[in-house]
Amino acid sequence: MRDISRRQFLGQTMNAAIAAATMAAPPSAARPSVLLIMTDQQRSDALGAAGNAVIRTPHLDALARQGVLFTDCWVQHPVCMPSRASIFSGRYPSAHRVRTNGVALPRQEKTLAQIFLENGYRTGGAGKFHFLPHLNRQLPTMETHPGPFYGFQEFHIGEDDRTGEYGPWLKRNHPEYSGKRDHELPVELHHTYWTASHTIDFIRKCASRREAFFAFCSFVDPHQGYDPPPPYRAMYREADMPAAITRGGELEDKPPFFKTFSRQWQSLNDRVPYHRTQYYGEVTFIDDAIGRILAVLEELRIRESTLLVFTSDHGDMLGDHGLFFKGPFHYRGCTNVPLLFHWPGHLKAGKRVAGIVQEIDLLPTITTLLGMTTPPGVQGKSQKPVLTTDSTDTGYESALIEFGTSGATVPNLVRPDAETPDLYTIRGAKWRMSYYPGKDYGELYDLENDPHEFVNRWKDPSLQATKRQLKDELLDRVLAAHDPLPVREELY
Repeated sequence: MRDISRRQFLGQTMNAAIAAATMAAPPSAARPSVLLIMTDQQRSDALGAAGNAVIRTPHLDALARQGVLFTDCWVQHPVCMPSRASIFSGRYPSAHRVRTNGVALPRQEKTLAQIFLENGYRTGGAGKFHFLPHLNRQLPTMETHPGPFYGFQEFHIGEDDRTGEYGPWLKRNHPEYSGKRDHELPVELHHTYWTASHTIDFIRKCASRREAFFAFCSFVDPHQGYDPPPPYRAMYREADMPAAITRGGELEDKPPFFKTFSRQWQSLNDRVPYHRTQYYGEVTFIDDAIGRILAVLEELRIRESTLLVFTSDHGDMLGDHGLFFKGPFHYRGCTNVPLLFHWPGHLKAGKRVAGIVQEIDLLPTITTLLGMTTPPGVQGKSQKPVLTTDSTDTGYESALIEFGTSGATVPNLVRPDAETPDLYTIRGAKWRMSYYPGKDYGELYDLENDPHEFVNRWKDPSLQATKRQLKDELLDRVLAAHDPLPVREELY
C-alpha cells in the first residue's frame, strides 16, 4: 500500500474520532487501558530504583522491579512545552515547532490522546498539560471548550502557579487556603492530591462503564519552588542529601552565560542541601499519590490489563555545576529522566535497560504495544522489542537534544542581560558535544574519563579530529530531525 498524506490520514479518521468523542467504546474486558504518569522536572536519579539510597519512592520502585526501567532516557528539549510536545507527538521540536516555552502546540499535530480517541478509547487527563502558554491568560475547561482538547474528552488542567482549574477550585471550595503557600496546605488540598483524585475519578468512571481508557496523570511537581506540605516538608535531613556535582572554577571554560545564571542563583546555591530536602519531599508526595492510583487499579481488578508508563518532561540541575532548574544546560541532571513501563504478563519483568532511548519513543512504543497504527510523521523508535524480548538494542548510538531552535537568541525574561542562544547536543556513551550556531564557543566532554562533565575540551587541539567527526554526526541528526511531513503521495 502506498504512503498516505497527513491530510488524508486525518480525513480518513475524522468520522472515527467524532464517534469516539460522542459515544462510549463497546465493553471489552480484554482490551488494555493505558495510564501515562508524568512529573515535571524530575531527574533520573531522583528515584530509589535508579540507585538513590536516600529518596523514598516505594511505589515507583515496585513498578520498576516488576516492569522495565530505562536508565538512559534523554529529553529532546529540556524545558516544559517543547518536551511535552515531543512526548505527545513522537516528534522532534524542529518538526512540531514548539521551539521553546510560550509557543502553543499546533492544532494539526496528532497527539497520543488523539490516536487513542480515534481507536475508540475514552481519553482523560488531569494536572499539567502545558500544550498552551498559561501566563496571563485563561485556560480552557470542559465548559468553555466544546469537544476534545488535543484529543482529551475529559480534562482538568492545573498548571504552574495554580493556573487552570485548580486555583479557582481551591478558592471556591476552601477560600481560607487560596492565598496560602503550598507548604501551608493540608495534603488533601494540594495540587498533587487534586491531580491524583481527578485521575482516580476518571478511571472509576471508565471501569463502571467497561470502557478502555487512556488516562494522563500529570503532576506539576517537583518543579520549583520546592515547597511540599507536611509531613513531606520535614521528611528529609540536609545531612543525608547527596552532594551537588560541582568543583571550584569549573565554569571558567564554559559558555559565558553559565556564570551569569550561576550568579543569579547564588542564594539557591548557598542552600543546596535544604532545597534538595524539599525537592525529595515533593517526589515522595507524588509517589504516595501514585500509590493511591495503583490501589484503585487493584480494587477494580484492572491493574493487569493496564499498561502504565512513567516519565518526566525534563530534569533539574539542583545545584550541580552551580546551576538550578532547567534550560540551556545539557548536563545529565537536566536532560536525563526516569522512564519505566509496567504491564504484568506482557513485558519483561525486572528488566533494566542501559541503552539510549529518547522521549519521542514513548508514542510509537505505546501504539505498537497495543497494535495501533502509528501515524505518519512520528520520528521516535518503538522500543517494543526491548520491552518484550531479551534484546537490549534500542536503535540509538546517541541522543539528540535541542534548545531554542528559533534561529535567534532567545530572550531571558528574568535576566535580559543573560544571553540564551540556540543549542544542539549530541550525546553518546563516549562523548557529549553541544554546538551553538554562530558562536565561537561550544562544549565537548569525554564522558568515559570525565563523567561529571567538569572539563570542557572544545578548544583542545588534540581533539579537533574528534570534534569534526561529532559535528558531522550532529549535522546528520539535525537534518534528519526536520519535519518529514507531508508524506509524498505520488511520483510527481
